[in-house]
Amino acid sequence: MTGAAGGERSRLVRALALSRRFHLYLARCASPRAADQLVAKLLAALPQLGRTGVGLVRLEPYRGRPDDTPLIDGELAERVLLPLLDPPEELRGAIHLVDASRAAYADTEAWAQLFALWNEKRNVLGPSRGEVVVMLPATLAPVFAAAAPDVWSIRSGEYAVEEDAGAREAGLEVHEPGSTPMSAKMRSDDGLFVLPEHLLEAHVAASTAAAASARGHIDDALLLVRAVSPLALFGGDLVVAPWVSDFLVQSGADALVSELHAMEQRSLSDVAPPLRARRMLRVANALLAERRFGEAEALYSDLLALIEAHDAELTAVALSHLAIAVAAQDRADAAAVHANRAFSLVGAEPGRGSVGAIELPDVRQAGALVQWCLGHLEHADLLDQLLVIEPKGGIHRWRTYVPFANTLSHILRRVERGRVASALAQSRALASLDLHEDHLEGVDAVWRMTCADIEFLSGNIDSSLRELDRALVEDTAWPAEHASLAGRREIAVALVEIVRGNEDRASKILRRATHAAVQLRSELDLEGGRRAAAFHAVTSGLLAMVTGDPGGAATWFDNARGRIADWGRLGLDRRSRLRAQVFAELLGAALQPEGGGAVAAARDVSRQAEALLGDTAEDHMSRVLTVAAHRELARRLAGAGDGGARAAAQRAAAFAQPLGGLGVPAWDELLRAAERSL
Repeated sequence: MTGAAGGERSRLVRALALSRRFHLYLARCASPRAADQLVAKLLAALPQLGRTGVGLVRLEPYRGRPDDTPLIDGELAERVLLPLLDPPEELRGAIHLVDASRAAYADTEAWAQLFALWNEKRNVLGPSRGEVVVMLPATLAPVFAAAAPDVWSIRSGEYAVEEDAGAREAGLEVHEPGSTPMSAKMRSDDGLFVLPEHLLEAHVAASTAAAASARGHIDDALLLVRAVSPLALFGGDLVVAPWVSDFLVQSGADALVSELHAMEQRSLSDVAPPLRARRMLRVANALLAERRFGEAEALYSDLLALIEAHDAELTAVALSHLAIAVAAQDRADAAAVHANRAFSLVGAEPGRGSVGAIELPDVRQAGALVQWCLGHLEHADLLDQLLVIEPKGGIHRWRTYVPFANTLSHILRRVERGRVASALAQSRALASLDLHEDHLEGVDAVWRMTCADIEFLSGNIDSSLRELDRALVEDTAWPAEHASLAGRREIAVALVEIVRGNEDRASKILRRATHAAVQLRSELDLEGGRRAAAFHAVTSGLLAMVTGDPGGAATWFDNARGRIADWGRLGLDRRSRLRAQVFAELLGAALQPEGGGAVAAARDVSRQAEALLGDTAEDHMSRVLTVAAHRELARRLAGAGDGGARAAAQRAAAFAQPLGGLGVPAWDELLRAAERSL
């Protein structure tokens, strides 16, 4: 590591090398991976700096725990405080590392209790003891200061320890020749380990060699994950919800189809055309609600042929819903034709049966959905007039009649258009206004998940994780129409933990969140269950990739492709589904061995990404995928000795240009990486 962050870590190492008595140091670790790298640095550097023969004891309360439940006071006391205050005689001069770097939001109270108890027992540590390093996330530092003011006051230094992306060592095990694995010899379920000096060289050499082999692919994968928010891939149902919610409450299509058939078997003279047309619309809407898109499209077409535009109101509604059915079948261009025809009937020809106020939203909402599917995001926003803000008392409050789903949709669409900084400010401001009505079940949980998504994209990993954890702790009741969000929240926690470097917790979460657990939970959330299963597969593949299991990762990404296809058969949300498809293809392509097949796969995914970006190129999430795809293509072409590598790199850099300076650190990093590859 270079720069100020590397200097902070080196300063701490030098301080420990020079110390020969009790000192307390505070290391604010940017991630659990940063804590792991600090330990590796201590193991390698202390003997080189003259501090030989010293024991190193790492008190890790999270290691060896069978599940992901919050820590309790007694557990922390047993695993951390007792070994720290009353170590065996042979370890009284050792350096003790209190590792809280993997602390989740739900563990905050337990850590506060431990710090408070430590404060009471502060006099036990003294000159006869070795040094203590407390490694914790920035969010726990004020908790430590408040709960243990006396211990806090005796610290000898504070250090900000950032992550070194070039020295990732998480998940590696070290074997001494002819011996059992070090993890078996030196680790125990209480999180304690002591590394003797004669194993230090083997540890560093093995870790460095193993990390170097997959470093580039893993770093690129993690950069891509940080640059595309989880809801942009697996949460598009929150974006389209206000445009489709009206007809989704309808059901019982089979019974309605039977009634319609019985009506058609009667003499046509017995059934007035307006009545028959209204019944056809009701049946078609029910088919659309049940995601029977082909049947719905056929019935809407029959309905339009029956009324032949004599009823402008009914025609506009039927065309609008037909546009939704066609867009759901990935024919967005054809859907736009139907949506535009509906608009031409709205007020275009007075006297032909005016379209009422109830019907106008159908036309506008369907148009917004179709434009969003096409990637014309600004046009979609202009059509979406449901969300209204008005000034009141010097602040902006949402009108009480505005559906909560539209608030989420509006903010998420701002993120998609690259307005991340303003979306972050808006989400934080709204969160402070207590806007959520009591009768809207589960609103707070859904809102926190949305806030977590924007914090994640903004690079605020700890804040994102805190919001996700609070969504579970504070509100476990999820709305029926978003029942799968409970499963998606859990998987999102695992994804953030992977980025944060806490693969152990991510693994526990994903084992618990099996496919069965995240499958369909509500008849009102058919699509969401499939979406959650795809999210689970992609995140599991990423975990396997990061922890050095490329074969397992490839299997998971293949599984994800199938899950995304399952979701597509039910999906009203074309854009985020296709983003998820390109995302999974990109991660899978990076795992392929060098050769013509790898070049072909990279070329194919770059075409998919560029096509999804569309003619207006407004969708910044698709832009990120396009940049990553062309970078992968350039790398593959260069490996094959193909002269087209430079052109692909130039294309990646050109697509990356609009990503700079928008409040997303990963976008800035992606832009710099694309420019460096020229």
